[in-house]
Amino acid sequence: MKILHVLFALICCGTCWTQAIKTGPAATNARGAEYPRINSDNSVTFRVKADQAQKVQLLLNFQPVEMVKAADGIWELTTKPLTPGFYYYGVAVDGFSSTDPGSKTVIAANKETNVLEVPGPESEFFAAKDVPHGQVRMVWYKSNTTGEYRRIFVYTPPGYDDGKSRYPVLYLQHGHGEDEAGWSHQGHENFILDNLIAAGKAKPMIIVNEDGMTGAPLQIGPPPKPAPGSAPPARPRGLGDMKYEIFDSIVSKDLIPFIDANFRTLSDRVHRAIAGLSMGGGEAFRIGLNHPDKFAYIGAFSPALAVTGAKTGYDGALSDPAKVNKAYKLIWIGIGREDFLNKPVKQTHEELEKAGINHVWVETEGTHSWTVWRKYLADFAPLLFR
Repeated sequence: MKILHVLFALICCGTCWTQAIKTGPAATNARGAEYPRINSDNSVTFRVKADQAQKVQLLLNFQPVEMVKAADGIWELTTKPLTPGFYYYGVAVDGFSSTDPGSKTVIAANKETNVLEVPGPESEFFAAKDVPHGQVRMVWYKSNTTGEYRRIFVYTPPGYDDGKSRYPVLYLQHGHGEDEAGWSHQGHENFILDNLIAAGKAKPMIIVNEDGMTGAPLQIGPPPKPAPGSAPPARPRGLGDMKYEIFDSIVSKDLIPFIDANFRTLSDRVHRAIAGLSMGGGEAFRIGLNHPDKFAYIGAFSPALAVTGAKTGYDGALSDPAKVNKAYKLIWIGIGREDFLNKPVKQTHEELEKAGINHVWVETEGTHSWTVWRKYLADFAPLLFR
């Protein structure tokens, strides 16, 4: 297989993202930008220059809030005190949605989106600390499934470049509308693992992030009109119903062989895990169950799951509980109580429990957000490869 293989170390959005500050410019601001500004009560003040605009809205976590125009032509808004954690935001100027040039951006909801980090004691576990650090490498490889060169992010643990040891691998997926950079840029997977490894809480491991959007977008708009006399095509209820055939082929046929050939891995199933958040959790659950010969660990964080019956769901992969329990060392499912996916995920847990399928069930406070998913990675990783 021809390989275009480009490696370089990334400092993922800079260590400044995770430095706890009490007041002042947010750590996620663009260089030199004074706003957004975090206040002493954890409220945040936003200022946007749009002196000719008639209406400006702040899109905090994609929800519009009206801003007020000051005498100097600057639009301003101070929020209520915010819970420490991660927020997406943008601005809408006279109905046109855009980004705030004063803040860093990432890919979310299929577009460039601003990010805001409100620090607190909860930020410590993913902060850049005085411990040995691994690297996040951006790598290109050729996929035979799609016939294209694909970009992946690969975390290698501290000491990888200085030794000859081989490592287990966690394939870790982002959510719908994001990309392979999500777990580094938004999730800080590298700092989470650096800190866990330094504390002796997790085994040193390689982490691989791929772009799970291939073949995964939900159908937009009405389905195609059926031919006369034929039944209308089945339409998935949501991502939980998708089988991710294309991405399954990418992971199982292209990505795993590439990683095993180009990194010092322990290449058997008991040293390989797959996990993800939201859509990526659904992909991890589906692909992990499809390939018990390749994975012994499955993690699903706020996942898009739809197990309505263990015997019939997932093409019968769960129909023999004894076989499932023997195949997997860990199936881990977590969801926030305020998450909009809580009901179907809890139903999945109850179906697995009723069928006698061993799994770890975690229900926490929180919504569908990176604030929750970072914590889930910090809880999940120490259980791997023991």
